[in-house]
Amino acid sequence: MSEPIKIRATVKGTEGEVRVLMPHPMESGQRRDPAGQALPAHFITSITLSLNGRPVIEGALGTAVSTNPLFAFQLQGVKAGDKVSIAWLDNKGQKGNAEGAFAAG
Repeated sequence: MSEPIKIRATVKGTEGEVRVLMPHPMESGQRRDPAGQALPAHFITSITLSLNGRPVIEGALGTAVSTNPLFAFQLQGVKAGDKVSIAWLDNKGQKGNAEGAFAAG
């Protein structure tokens, strides 16, 4: 994946919102190319959201998620400057990750 993951993390009081845009083809394996050949499956299988180095959300994904998925997470007990990171793994063994910090919103 050549495009970077985009993270926006904002905090109001002690409530934080993290929005993550993950460039990925998310191909289900069900579609066909113009020549009629099945496109091979290529999709994110797991994601982990960490706060200050500690995993706080882990999820499993499948083929029903759209191309370049956008995820939003709500977190309690955060403050401006806290570090947030996201990591993913796909069915072909490729990985992606990004890191950001909470900003006052």
